[in-house]
Amino acid sequence: MLTNWRGLILLAAIILASLPPVAAQQSKEILLSQTENAYNPVPNADGTVVAYVRTGWNRPGGSGGFGRSNLRSEVMLMNTNGLLVIKEPIADAFLTGWTSDGKSLICYRDWFYSLVSSDGTVKKQMDSPEASPKTDRPERVSYLSDMDSFLWVKSGQKESSIEAGNQTIARADFKLGDIIVPSPNERYIAVTSGFGHDLWVYDRRNKAWTNLGESIISPSDDWGYISPSWNPWFADSSRLTFVSRTGVIVSSPDGKTRQLIARPSLKVGLATPSPDGQLVAYMTFEPQPMKIRPDLKFWGGTTVWLVPTSGPNPARRITEKNKDTTYCLRWLNDRQLVLDRVADEDFYSKARLWRIDVLR
Repeated sequence: MLTNWRGLILLAAIILASLPPVAAQQSKEILLSQTENAYNPVPNADGTVVAYVRTGWNRPGGSGGFGRSNLRSEVMLMNTNGLLVIKEPIADAFLTGWTSDGKSLICYRDWFYSLVSSDGTVKKQMDSPEASPKTDRPERVSYLSDMDSFLWVKSGQKESSIEAGNQTIARADFKLGDIIVPSPNERYIAVTSGFGHDLWVYDRRNKAWTNLGESIISPSDDWGYISPSWNPWFADSSRLTFVSRTGVIVSSPDGKTRQLIARPSLKVGLATPSPDGQLVAYMTFEPQPMKIRPDLKFWGGTTVWLVPTSGPNPARRITEKNKDTTYCLRWLNDRQLVLDRVADEDFYSKARLWRIDVLR
């Protein structure tokens, strides 16, 4: 009888050991602030300060109605424990991210670009170029430190270009999206949109374009309405990660090395690599009818997953499913992530930032 019990225990241990890592939650979730109504967290290079956008409705100077001009977008800073670093917003703007030296923030709104230091000093600013009969007026912006210049996409129906200051960096005989992200070493420039566009990479050294195929930052087709940010690049600029309909992909900038590292069954988005390049984090979404517009989808039911870039281990779920949606997912360091969770409430009235401590 004792032998049988030992055999059952041994069998149970073998079964438990064989279960995939997805079966267990392997993280700790920390709410960074009960009061900040915030989204789009973007850590600085050393992961000690998080820039974000405080949001909500009734923006000062807005029209007073229900248009986007009334959406608040106040750039703020907090530390990784949720304590505010500044008392007042440093910009009334949306946020692209930090410059490569970690000293300034790249901001934009209403066709106006600015480079602002963490103390609120405006270092550089300019109006977005006017639209032409063949091109749209660009709102989103990035920055190239080696040129000390803002960087944007001038896009038309049949041709586009990457512009920096008064200089055209690259021309393209195809339509580009408006999300533009230089690699950390600034050799490459990735360009796409929130949904439904290919991911193009321009090699500044070889003056060549590469089409990496379909890229889905978020499954929500209105992801870009409040202008969150996204960065697909590995820290050493050797690879980038993104989502297509087939799953989560890691690719070299020239597309010659390409690996499908996860094939989730749910809708996927916001793929982002860890600083050490060993893991990719991504979100899955399970949409529900929106409260005030049941004919539209609210992309909640969100879960954070991790998958090794080396393989062949499967992806593992590290958070429980959350009813809120997420617009931005970033790594603080190799063991911590930061993300926003935005509730299905009118006028973005409940948005919070969370830190995820990963047990690796």
